[in-house]
Amino acid sequence: MLETSLHTLNEPQREAATTIDEHVRIIAGAGSGKTRVLMARIAYLINEVGILPWRIMAITFTNKAANEMKERLRAMIGDVASDVRISTIHSLCVRILREDGQALGYPKSFAILDPDDQKSILRRLVKENGIDKSEAAPGAVISYISNNKSSDVSVEQAQKLAGRHHKTFAFLYEHYEKTRKEMKAMDFDDLLWETDRLLKTEPAIRDKWQNRLEYIHVDEFQDVDPIQYSIIRQLCAPATRVCVVGDPDQTIYTWRGASVDIILRFDQDFVPCRTIILNENYRSTRSILEASNQLIANNMDRIEKELFTSREEDEPIVYHEAIEDSEEPLFVARKIQEFHKQGVAYNDIAILYRSNYLSRAFEKAFRSIGLPYRIYGGIRFYERQEIKDILSYLRLCTDVDEDDPDRFALDLAVTRVINVPKRSIGEKTLDKIRAQASAEHLNLYDVLSHPEGFAKSTTAKLVKFYDMIEDLKAIRHASGLLAMFDALLENSGYKAMLEGTKEEDRLENIMELRSDIADALKADPNTTLEQYLQDIALFTDKEQEGAGEGGVTMMTVHASKGLEFPVVFVVDLNDGIFPSGHSLDEGGKRALEEERRLLYVAMTRAKKSLVVTWSNGFSYVLQTFKTPSRFLMELPYARQSAPVAAPSSKNKKAAGKYRRGDVVDHDKYGQGVVVDIDGTVGKVAFGHKFGIKKIDLSHPSIHKA
Repeated sequence: MLETSLHTLNEPQREAATTIDEHVRIIAGAGSGKTRVLMARIAYLINEVGILPWRIMAITFTNKAANEMKERLRAMIGDVASDVRISTIHSLCVRILREDGQALGYPKSFAILDPDDQKSILRRLVKENGIDKSEAAPGAVISYISNNKSSDVSVEQAQKLAGRHHKTFAFLYEHYEKTRKEMKAMDFDDLLWETDRLLKTEPAIRDKWQNRLEYIHVDEFQDVDPIQYSIIRQLCAPATRVCVVGDPDQTIYTWRGASVDIILRFDQDFVPCRTIILNENYRSTRSILEASNQLIANNMDRIEKELFTSREEDEPIVYHEAIEDSEEPLFVARKIQEFHKQGVAYNDIAILYRSNYLSRAFEKAFRSIGLPYRIYGGIRFYERQEIKDILSYLRLCTDVDEDDPDRFALDLAVTRVINVPKRSIGEKTLDKIRAQASAEHLNLYDVLSHPEGFAKSTTAKLVKFYDMIEDLKAIRHASGLLAMFDALLENSGYKAMLEGTKEEDRLENIMELRSDIADALKADPNTTLEQYLQDIALFTDKEQEGAGEGGVTMMTVHASKGLEFPVVFVVDLNDGIFPSGHSLDEGGKRALEEERRLLYVAMTRAKKSLVVTWSNGFSYVLQTFKTPSRFLMELPYARQSAPVAAPSSKNKKAAGKYRRGDVVDHDKYGQGVVVDIDGTVGKVAFGHKFGIKKIDLSHPSIHKA
């Protein structure tokens, strides 16, 4: 099996799979088969070199990628694949902290806070401290806390650094951390931060984990941030060999903390290191690759490579300049209809845009002609209101011992669902429950078994809620998790709340959650409710994003990373949009290079057909007239595009008298400004009515003003 798999690799791929005596940096271009190579390498280590599978680790960044690796490896080497340590970076950190986090004061059963849990804590802190809600939006505070943690800025340091505008944020950071530690809980940032701290401060624990590993592999290495890199480095003993796979040209997450410098300097941090470039692309056509290569070659912070393909089929890239912004989505819609008539399924077509707000015009155009579409990554499944509600109910149904610190994490679940559906239990009642819980050193749920100081009717409601949860626990132990789930929907009144309303689709979502639990039990009949909830808490963005069929997919370029489609439209290629206004105004060279990488990622999602569009006219978002993206000048589109006014001569001398910024008069379009020149063809901005036109500058219809 292994010989066959190595035989199917090309020469650089085979070198990457079999180089094991030094560190390896695999620069894997888009569509170059990197996952296949990584799995062939692990199989080679086990079957040919004799490395024990549990001494091999592979780290990736989404559960989807980790599961794909496991399935591919199992197909190659059988059941022994399950012994290889394949996981996401967050799952790895959970494993380390469950085993050794006691050294930092955490119990093995610490809770994991998702973003909604964080917001719930912050809303309570805002209310308790009389802070104006407008000064402390939960999302903004979470970002502030996350940025501080990823930059290794402590609460004390944040308070010293806080300017007038961040005093409140720093205050909430302090009290959020205090609350979190009292709950013995960690958010996603803490999983990384605390693991890094543990490995740095506890040499014996670090040595233990290092001694377990001989070979470490890291996928999507271009997306690694400094704290993740620190964890990886600390897991490496002197004899450990590290293999990283990534593409500097696809580093598009610096706003999340990723740094292109990490992959660029890897060979300096890990010596000796062999760099192997995978540049044969198995996805896209020659025209797409040539244009992508031409674009990305303008970046300086990269490792030089040029993608190529052995595929013979090819078709030219389509470039389209719309007269105004309303014409662009109509052109795209018509073009999609053409593809569909040629036999292309709608779900084989994707529209990629720089920012979410750009979807509106395309949605409107598609609805007007009945063209099916879906927004990829709209509201993610596990983030929907009804799903969060049911998961909170399930969390209340977990088995939590009286001395288990995890019991305080139940407070968030109680707060979320005690009045969902409506039970006439308001915020004042919750405040009294919190006061009793604080006085008796209990969690909110414990208080519900014996509420004190409430009106008789209120006491009855609280005890009824408590008894319902206890009954559900009994059903779970007697009849299983699914039986408890069904009883939960009936006994809580949640099902009745949704039936017969316009929100019955929310009930369908809940039944999909039931199917999810059933699938987990099918995969492992011993799955506990606690294990299932932990797996859900560890889900990353990628798994939540749209999984439907039957329509054209619309998404941001960031969301498209790792995906591919036979037909791709890259739209709104205008300066200020793509590249973004921020990158042009204040981002500098590095920001512009990231925008270029982003376009490179967008173009290399296309397998067969690529359509690039932009528009003219006035933009109320940009508050100026649109100009074509400067990236278009780095693509071979000009050779394929005819100017609006056909040239009557090729008098280069006549055209040569014009420069960018010249004010000109045109017989038809009036006064305008030359914004770009390519040979005898100029791009002239004529104002709101006509927008930007391509004009033959040697034509007698145009002259200097």
